Amino acid sequence: MSRWRSTGFGVFVLGTGMGLITNLITGDLDRWPRVLQPVATYSPAIGAALIVAVGAKAAWDVWGTGHRRPEWRDGNPYPGLVAYTSRWAAMFFGRGRETAELHSRVRDARGVTGRFVPVVGPSGSGKSSLVLAGLVPVLGDGCRVLPAFTPGNDATGELSVALGVELTEDARRALRAARAGERPPRLDAPLAALNRLRQGARRLLLVVDQLEEAVTQCVEDDRHAFLTVLEALLEHDPRLRVVATLRSDTVGQFQQGPGCGLFRDPVMVNVLGPREIRVVVEEPARLTGTRFDDGLIDEIVRDTGGGDALPLLNYLLSDLYQTAGRDRRVSWREYEASGGVAGAIARRADATARELGADALAECLHTLLRFVTLAAGGATRKRVPATALTERQREIVRAFVDARLLISDRTEGGPVMYDIAHEALLRQWPPLREHIQLHEDNLRRLTELAPLARAWRRSGRDTDYLISGSRLADALSWAREEQDVEAELREFLDAAERNQAGELERRADRTARQALAALPEAPDLARGLALAACTELACTPLAAYALEAATASGLLRTVSRTGGGALVAFGVGDRLFVAGGSDGLATVRWDGRLEVRSDTAGPGDGQATAIATDSDGRIALAGRSGEVCVVPPDGHARRFVAGTERLTAVAFTGGGRVAVAAVDGSIASFDESGRSLGVSASGHGPVYHLAAGPDGALAAACADGALAVWSAGGGAPAMVVRGHTDSVLAAAVAPDGRLASGSRDRRVLVRNPAGGLLAAHTCGGAVHAVAFDTRGTLAAGDDTGTVRVWSAGGTLLHVLTDGAGRPVRSLAFAEDGRLAAGYAGGVIREWDVRGRLVVHVSDTPAEQLSFDSTGRLLIDTPAADPAGALDGMDRLRGAHVSAVATDGRRFLAGTRTGLVQLHEPDGQERTIGAHDGCVRAAAIAADGRLATGDDEGTVIVRTADGQRLHIIAEPSGPVRALAFDAGGRLAVAAGDVVRIWPHGTRPDRLIGIAARYEGRALTRQERDTAQLPAGDAPGQGDEDAAAA
Repeated sequence: MSRWRSTGFGVFVLGTGMGLITNLITGDLDRWPRVLQPVATYSPAIGAALIVAVGAKAAWDVWGTGHRRPEWRDGNPYPGLVAYTSRWAAMFFGRGRETAELHSRVRDARGVTGRFVPVVGPSGSGKSSLVLAGLVPVLGDGCRVLPAFTPGNDATGELSVALGVELTEDARRALRAARAGERPPRLDAPLAALNRLRQGARRLLLVVDQLEEAVTQCVEDDRHAFLTVLEALLEHDPRLRVVATLRSDTVGQFQQGPGCGLFRDPVMVNVLGPREIRVVVEEPARLTGTRFDDGLIDEIVRDTGGGDALPLLNYLLSDLYQTAGRDRRVSWREYEASGGVAGAIARRADATARELGADALAECLHTLLRFVTLAAGGATRKRVPATALTERQREIVRAFVDARLLISDRTEGGPVMYDIAHEALLRQWPPLREHIQLHEDNLRRLTELAPLARAWRRSGRDTDYLISGSRLADALSWAREEQDVEAELREFLDAAERNQAGELERRADRTARQALAALPEAPDLARGLALAACTELACTPLAAYALEAATASGLLRTVSRTGGGALVAFGVGDRLFVAGGSDGLATVRWDGRLEVRSDTAGPGDGQATAIATDSDGRIALAGRSGEVCVVPPDGHARRFVAGTERLTAVAFTGGGRVAVAAVDGSIASFDESGRSLGVSASGHGPVYHLAAGPDGALAAACADGALAVWSAGGGAPAMVVRGHTDSVLAAAVAPDGRLASGSRDRRVLVRNPAGGLLAAHTCGGAVHAVAFDTRGTLAAGDDTGTVRVWSAGGTLLHVLTDGAGRPVRSLAFAEDGRLAAGYAGGVIREWDVRGRLVVHVSDTPAEQLSFDSTGRLLIDTPAADPAGALDGMDRLRGAHVSAVATDGRRFLAGTRTGLVQLHEPDGQERTIGAHDGCVRAAAIAADGRLATGDDEGTVIVRTADGQRLHIIAEPSGPVRALAFDAGGRLAVAAGDVVRIWPHGTRPDRLIGIAARYEGRALTRQERDTAQLPAGDAPGQGDEDAAAA
């Protein structure tokens, strides 16, 4: 609203009064009442007085509240690239209407949003000049104006300097209130500062110039905090006015988030038109006695245009004024030599670069690039402290300052700050414009990271302000390739890298603890978590320990199947098949689920009693009903009746032929179509198991204790061997022709192809399953739920216990070395026996264990006198269970009530845990780890300070002895088994073992709980193993 609009009421009074006076003058006086006749008589005088009064009021409204244009002192009337300020108010022309509107807005403002006046326009339109040279000089003594400031890279900090108070905590309060939807809080300290700065004036004006820097150089939280502080001050101080200039291409960011209400009604500033441009040229020239050649002003007006009109024009006029002679006349020759409106800046920049040296252009461009940042509308300027420049760069900057292309400023007590005089230089000097385009990606990265680095420093280097993940990885990759990275930014990236390493280590340790906690009940989950901790986070000692514990036993997974026993077999591609349930054949998926084939379920109770596979991909099931189901590679199941009931065994004998055995002792052979090829009697009672050799030979486990072997041609048995004292329940044929048989007499006999006895192994119960792998390794499972594994040479390698004592009903090896065991009740467990790290030492009950200096384990048994290094341990029998650290300073004790006590070097004693049963063994490792075992078969491993690391469940019986070797391995004697658990296995080997087999995918909840990155589950088969 202009000043003229405030005279509207006076015009109304004047019109009404003049109409009345006219009626009085032209009317018949005799008809007027006597009392009004004097008014009619003096009506001309009254009309004249009315005109004078209304005219005086109108003149006061228009000029009375304004100020006279200041007188111009000697000097260049054109400011060049910098904005007009109060110094140039006398020469500020072309914005009369906008100045009046802005003055009216500031003077008559009401409400919070009304007292915040955003002045919006494109770059080069003269926003800053309008406020500093147009508005500020006309405000009068009733309004105190604070020095204008720009947000820079710390908007709240610059406001703190302007007010003289610290605003960090107030900004946080205001931002929290805004985000919570609350009324702006009262900020006592800055409000008191405003009252002090007003110095008794009616109003106080705060000018924020180039507010777009809050977008281009500040992070979003800093911008929002700055705006909410302004909003709070306007809310609680009605005498405060704020005028802010900003580029139109950034106003959209301010209209979102906290403080957006302040930008509802901006004052728009457009570029100058031809008429205003003529005024800008002519009026300062007139007041300074400067003349232009005929037609030159018209040419300048035509040559001016675009968003950079005002700075380009003023730089040209300033240049022309300086080069004019004593007669103050600007000639066509001088104008053409300057390069015109568009070329003046480029010409001066080129000349400045040449003065610095013949090869200085590249250095100049590189230096000026330090002053550039990218915004939504393209390249924009930023201030740079002199301390951030090298001596050569400061020399270049000073030369551009002398050329009035850059400006310098210095606050009290602060460093010298340099800035580009106007963004027009970035667009109008071709070498710099092209250099910016060439380095656009680099500038974009700097624009992203620099505000984050500054926010981090302002926060006191709070780690919450650091970046991480792929964002940090990209930034580090960029910083390695970019040589000229500012020291502050490099410090920020170094801190972020260190923090991420520490954070990854902390997350890895948390995940490792979860893996150790899950290990007893969910070994596959524990292995997946531990592997992810080592590969996706950080392979910390605890994460490596968790992975070691998860892989040490070799247990890959446990699957339960309801409705019957678990018969296992590996088929082509090492797929694991399970039978024995009432629903038919099932395939075990890697996520632990079973894919059941309903077309393989048999009649009656439908339960299979035997399963077999061949190398061509066939699967055969034999059932109690006497029916045989063959599933060929094409997947269409075929059935036939074997002619007898209660089938007990099935095997493939080559060429698709199937042999089945029954409880009546008969063995029948069929081709793959189900046609009978012959039936023979074993002659040794019921046959419990059949095993086919690679040459087509067939071995039968017989009830009378015999192992009968048929050649590929059939007929009578080619060999019958005895040696068991009870029924033979299981048979197996190795690739090299060796035979193995398991019996109720708890023994496993191994023979050569000719029947000669090679080895006899004793198990804990009746042996129901035996199996060979492709390397000749032998496994046997018994009624106690224990699976023993021997090497081809007969050395006991592993003792695998179920923990629940469920009898083992079937065993199968995969070609890659996995071992599957099916237990009564439908439980299937799968091990990686080749990657198993636990070493089985002996089946001899042990009372004491110790390692000698060479690393050999010495076992003290009840039947043998201690020898060598164990001589001194005999005196400890029957004493309180204890262990002494290798340095002799720490003492670990276990009580009969289950308490575990640690005696420290300073004499303090503290209880660090408890067992459910009596503590029977204790040990301290060289690295400080603590181990205790109880009569429930539980071993607890703790850190040096007593934190629980891992629990080892020993179902073999009470723990009798524990010992650590120098490398950290733990020997455990439980029941009649002695095992050595690993420690310190190389992480690459652990990862390779764990990644060898594709594990069940971790669920989203499991990954979130473990704080793992989102993505696929760890361990993706052979490729991951090879990569590891």
